[in-house]
Amino acid sequence: MAKLEIRNLLKKYGDNPVVNNISLDVDNGELMTIVGPSGCGKTTILRMIAGFIKPTGGRIVLDDRVLVDVENNIPEVTPENRNIGMVFQTYAVWPHMNVYNNVAYPLKIRKTDKSLMEAEVARVLRIVHLTGYEKRMAHELSGGQQQRVALARALILKPKLLLLDEPLSNLDAALREEMRGEIKEIQKTQNVTIINVTHDQIEAMTMSDKVAVVRDGYLEQYASPFELYENPYNSFVAKFIGSANIIKARKDPDQEPDENGMMEVEVSKDYKLKVPYKKSDKTHGFISVRAHHIDPEENSGLVAKIVRNLYQGSQIEYYVVIEGNGEELVRMLMDVDYMWEEGKKVEVVIKKAVWLDE
Repeated sequence: MAKLEIRNLLKKYGDNPVVNNISLDVDNGELMTIVGPSGCGKTTILRMIAGFIKPTGGRIVLDDRVLVDVENNIPEVTPENRNIGMVFQTYAVWPHMNVYNNVAYPLKIRKTDKSLMEAEVARVLRIVHLTGYEKRMAHELSGGQQQRVALARALILKPKLLLLDEPLSNLDAALREEMRGEIKEIQKTQNVTIINVTHDQIEAMTMSDKVAVVRDGYLEQYASPFELYENPYNSFVAKFIGSANIIKARKDPDQEPDENGMMEVEVSKDYKLKVPYKKSDKTHGFISVRAHHIDPEENSGLVAKIVRNLYQGSQIEYYVVIEGNGEELVRMLMDVDYMWEEGKKVEVVIKKAVWLDE
């Protein structure tokens, strides 16, 4: 296992910062995921940790060993000496080699004794459930099997840290789900610290101990999946993690929390609700509301006009506009007992929400 410390990590190309003073701690044995839209800098962070890209500024420490420290001019540790394994988005499995030779390659480079090499290949193939595939050629393997080969090759040197660069993005939905389970099993059984990069929020939420949400090179929030979902820092995080509705709201900035730690916000002139208290001097802001936290309720005072309905079998997805709150579309998930036509006005209630300043 390994602990990773990142302090004020910066990468510029010319005057353009693509990673902007990011600081993170990843504890021993944790699986941390970096998420964000394409081009936000997440893969650049991963490659700086691996040593493939030289930072413009900042410090990276792995288990008290300084890998790079730009400000103090400490010599950078080369990638091959960092004891870090990496699995890429493209499987990078050599097509002219069979499974055994693909996995054994790092040990061959180190001129490892043949008997030890055979034992180590057998060990990692058991971990990734590919025992018996040693003689299979790469082109005879499915996408999921090729990704397992890449994982085995990364694990064979017993790295302190395993880096995954969108390793599941080329797999279909069923294989992605299977491989998520495989990676979690590797984390737990091998006690390896893992950093995963993805743009898939489901992957981030289901696999991770912590998630770093990145936008335009900046770290927006770093927390557990539960904390990100229940208490997003801003509207970007709320939308990116769980596709929350962001609804305009207002409040009294001078109000104090009630006996339950709640405060009152106004969504329209006829509808107010209680949300967890958040100290803020803002009068105008937003509330983050999940689609399944909106229910129909007569005489609630909150009127929604149905703009679009999408039948999904077990439920119906509605897009509505809330009267008196602009033209923003709000997404609701309802039981099939509620079958409403487009254009119909219904009254709804918000069961749960979080205040956001921005």
